[in-house]
Amino acid sequence: MKCLPVFLFILFAHGTKAQYVPDSVTYSPGKFAAYLQSQYKDPSEGLRTLYSWIRNNISYSKDSAMYFNCSVDHNSKIAATLRRRKGVCENFAALLADVGHRLGINTYVVHGYAAYVDKNTDNSHSWVAVQQQGEWYLCDPTWDAQSASEKYYMVEPSAFIQTHIPFDPLWQLMEKPHNYANGGTKFMYKDSVIAFLQLDSLQQLLATARRTKISGDQGRNAKTWQSYNRMNIAVIAGEKDEQLYNEAVGLLNKANQHFNSFVQYRNQQFTPLKTDAEIKEMLSPVEPLLKEAKEKLNNMGKITDNFQYDPGSLLVRLSSLEKRIADQQQFLQHYFSLAAAERIKVLLQ
Repeated sequence: MKCLPVFLFILFAHGTKAQYVPDSVTYSPGKFAAYLQSQYKDPSEGLRTLYSWIRNNISYSKDSAMYFNCSVDHNSKIAATLRRRKGVCENFAALLADVGHRLGINTYVVHGYAAYVDKNTDNSHSWVAVQQQGEWYLCDPTWDAQSASEKYYMVEPSAFIQTHIPFDPLWQLMEKPHNYANGGTKFMYKDSVIAFLQLDSLQQLLATARRTKISGDQGRNAKTWQSYNRMNIAVIAGEKDEQLYNEAVGLLNKANQHFNSFVQYRNQQFTPLKTDAEIKEMLSPVEPLLKEAKEKLNNMGKITDNFQYDPGSLLVRLSSLEKRIADQQQFLQHYFSLAAAERIKVLLQ
């Protein structure tokens, strides 16, 4: 498509007034969204311009798709799509969802496969769910880019299901999902989607895993996706286990600092002078710190098996410190029961 020196030309397929987007704002999702917001009071109009821009300016290409979609974070993937002006279906969908979300519109990238493909082949596809005025619709910028149309823009779910099968039946956006194992039960999908979008990334993956497991789809396509979903769960769970382990180490180190400060003070025969309450307070933070550290270690490996970190050796160190703390507290109990003259003798022992 030919470009003017400063503006990219976008003409809506249904005959709407032509729109222009400056090339300078289209290399950053934030700048892109800000420009659209400056031009349209209604976010849905900005979304329409965005969709047409993607359709006309992003070309389908598998070049480096694996790297940009699997080896970089979300922000880098969006930036690469805008910079390279090409990608696969996941890039088209992620870009539409990302900038659409920045416009204040609820969006979600849906993964599944085309209804016409053999379910026993690895041939997945991605598109976008968009909420407008409380209702959900579906868009496929990839197919529209390839066909130079806007046939798949804001399609009713009941029609979209004829061509697109999501792995997660929630994103059929229908009260009675097709080919769902629990199809006899009415699916309150609007409430379910709201609840789903409020979950963190790990909770969303776990919820998706539960639904896809009972979806009834046993094709190779679905099984490959379920494996990919489980891999993502393991990655995030591993990151959470790492965080829990490191936090437990930090808590143990703090407890050790309090303990060592007390031991050093005792070795100095409790000088400079402190009150009994102040001496007792020196050890009081240790128990809560050790308790919290134990809780974090006990929460490791609850989602997937933990093979990277060894909470066992850390628990041994925690138990050892607990015993030493108990010995010092027993000493203090005895020390506080003595008269001043006797206390000096105890300290010198």
